Amino acid sequence: MNWKNIRIGLLGWLNRFGLARDGAFYFITIFVGSLAGFVAVMFHLSIGWVHWLLFGTENLSRITLPWYILPLIPAGGALISAIFLKFVVPEARGSGIPQTKVAYFARNGRIPVRVWVGKFFIGALNIGSGSSLGREGPTVQICAGLASWIGQTFSLKLRRVQSLVPVGAAAGLAAAFNTPIAAVTFTLEELVGDLNARVLGSIVLASVSSAVVARAILGNEPVFSVPAYALENPLELLIYAVVGIVCAGVGVAFMRSLLYLRARSLKLSKWASIGVTGLGGLVVGILALWHPEILGVGYPSVNSSLTGRYDLYLLFALLILKLIATTVSYGTGSSGGIFAPTLFMGAMAGGLVAAVSQFFFPGLVTQPGGYALVGMGAAFAAIIRAPMTSVLIIFELTQDYHIILALMVANTVAFGLSKYWQPKPIYSALSEQDGVSLPDHETDHLLHEIHVLDAMVSNVTTIPSNISVAEAIEQTKDTTYTGFPVLDADGKLCGIISQYDFNQALAAGKENESVLGVATKKYILHAHPDQSLDSVMAKLGARHITRLPVVSREDPSHLLGIITAEDALEAFGRALRAAQNTPAQEAPSQTPLEQDAKA
Repeated sequence: MNWKNIRIGLLGWLNRFGLARDGAFYFITIFVGSLAGFVAVMFHLSIGWVHWLLFGTENLSRITLPWYILPLIPAGGALISAIFLKFVVPEARGSGIPQTKVAYFARNGRIPVRVWVGKFFIGALNIGSGSSLGREGPTVQICAGLASWIGQTFSLKLRRVQSLVPVGAAAGLAAAFNTPIAAVTFTLEELVGDLNARVLGSIVLASVSSAVVARAILGNEPVFSVPAYALENPLELLIYAVVGIVCAGVGVAFMRSLLYLRARSLKLSKWASIGVTGLGGLVVGILALWHPEILGVGYPSVNSSLTGRYDLYLLFALLILKLIATTVSYGTGSSGGIFAPTLFMGAMAGGLVAAVSQFFFPGLVTQPGGYALVGMGAAFAAIIRAPMTSVLIIFELTQDYHIILALMVANTVAFGLSKYWQPKPIYSALSEQDGVSLPDHETDHLLHEIHVLDAMVSNVTTIPSNISVAEAIEQTKDTTYTGFPVLDADGKLCGIISQYDFNQALAAGKENESVLGVATKKYILHAHPDQSLDSVMAKLGARHITRLPVVSREDPSHLLGIITAEDALEAFGRALRAAQNTPAQEAPSQTPLEQDAKA
């Protein structure tokens, strides 16, 4: 039995339960959440196993290896990972969150299996061997890819597959960080971009089921050991505002240096970029000779700062070294996230402000660990730019309302200053470096200025109306498209059919029926060449579809081409680069993201 027959069998099995479409989707949502929780835990444990194998300990602050051996481990891990990233899974580089956003918006939620499986193993090797990166971003991409695969396995409609991407992302983050509420808000703020998204219920279900699985395996212990906190003097709010200022400055310095180094690395040839990635790992290893705490995720060191164990010198040294190490790791092409390094730098910055304040104002700062905790939220607000999540994630870690006021002061200051000094959010800037531009409220006007004619595809694979479903499947089996216009004997558009319609027909035993019997033909939503892209995107979003046939205004049955969400976003990206006067030769001629979007 081949894989396609297995998928049809699963669809038929699901239909036998008599569930409505929404009921079946919620069933799949809970399944996705539970499985994503398990996979996220396995990824977490895999990183620890690589730590033990290469360093002899899971806590990298306690490394006892000789000085001439230590730098070679992150260098070797980065080099091996770079080879796989260049030749096998180029989409697995970097954090994973920008790539997940692109898959959600531009590819209808389709994430190839090799991408998330490759991300699992490459991420475990890269982070486990000491690259100064985090596990949360990769976990988001891994679990979003898993959810996408499950949706395609159950032969769901593309809009349902797309909806499962944020579901899997939230489930992965909930399991990785043990904060299901913050996972929900982060997914809505950063990935979906809409706190009122229709998929909210599914995201909540998946996050809860994922957190249950993670806690069943790892226990109910929080990621960080947070001491009790109390705001004893209102004047401390001024110091917390200073924490926000410092975290904004650190965040902007980090973002600008990372984007600068990464832009230069992307221009290198294939083998040169592999060498630079290995060299970046070597630099991180050399920095770790002074303080190995900067290697890997770094959460044990964050715990130490939260309990006030670090003095002023160590806080400053770890802050600077972590900023440099993360910039080098990510900027030279290693695979890992910036979520954990952001929290690390925020904790050190907050603790540093507390230590300086204790020196100048003895007695005012009585709980330096509280400043490190608030610094984590402020750095998150400054770099990740998810203000609601930046408050909820700390609140969920502490489960203490007393810290909220100080947290809101620092986060508001950090978010406002960071946005003023560096207007472009980090994930959007990273996506643009990869050649993909997603619209926002500041660039929506470009969608109105671009016409369908500038984005549509004229060479369209069509299906004649007088053949059977089985013949149509055979005719289109070698194509990568998921929807096809149906033409009558006169070459006129009379319907449109998708792979989902094919699968439904096979599951119902209708493979010998006419294509026209299972195609959509009553009212075919369409576009005209002179329409603007904003109207096309509105139609696609309102009906939760992925493509529109482009027809003549004089004769709506005369097919001129087809336009998809990917086509619209590629045209938008070209217009945005032209509007910003970005020379075409400065960007990669065709990035892996663009190559995959063509598929």
